[in-house]
Amino acid sequence: MADVLGLVYIGGFFFFLLLIYYVHIQLRRQKYKQIANELGAEYQSQGLFKTGKIAGASNHRKYTVENEDGARGSGTWTIVEMQCANKGIPLYVYGHFFKPFPNWKYAFTLGDRTERVFITNITLQNVGIPLEEKYKIEVQGLFQEFALLDADVFKKGDIRIGQDTMRFTVHGILKKLEVIRQILSILTGVAEHIESAPIV
Repeated sequence: MADVLGLVYIGGFFFFLLLIYYVHIQLRRQKYKQIANELGAEYQSQGLFKTGKIAGASNHRKYTVENEDGARGSGTWTIVEMQCANKGIPLYVYGHFFKPFPNWKYAFTLGDRTERVFITNITLQNVGIPLEEKYKIEVQGLFQEFALLDADVFKKGDIRIGQDTMRFTVHGILKKLEVIRQILSILTGVAEHIESAPIV
């Protein structure tokens, strides 16, 4: 009898935790529905146990805002993705690039890198490599205006600019409408700049 009661208590405890998590997710879903409405965007459900996705357009440029659990190892991340037709180099800029701006240790492109492992050299393909000097003036110009805005959220995340999309990733769940608006505005500006003057 004691064993049965113990199992009931354990089951009840786990059910209670699941209920708390479910309510927490539903509150996040409601917040994202509200943000989508304020942005004039569409809220897309991804199931009862996910926050869902915001899909809209900024200056006729499609974007999405969504959360990803366990992305990049741990915790929850917010990912803002936007269309960007980049004909130049792929670009990876991490938050520390903006403190102090420009901190070149945190700006990369993709390429081949050779590393010495024991007694041999290994060439890694399509990995992050530091920017060459010839790109630095253009990259600094790309982010100069936005660095002056002192957008703290960009100091905490990273920006990846590929051929077709640009992605901003930050740890945690963004729930403030004004912060999301600021991110979308800055990404739109960066996309327009890089499309008109690609870094080649």
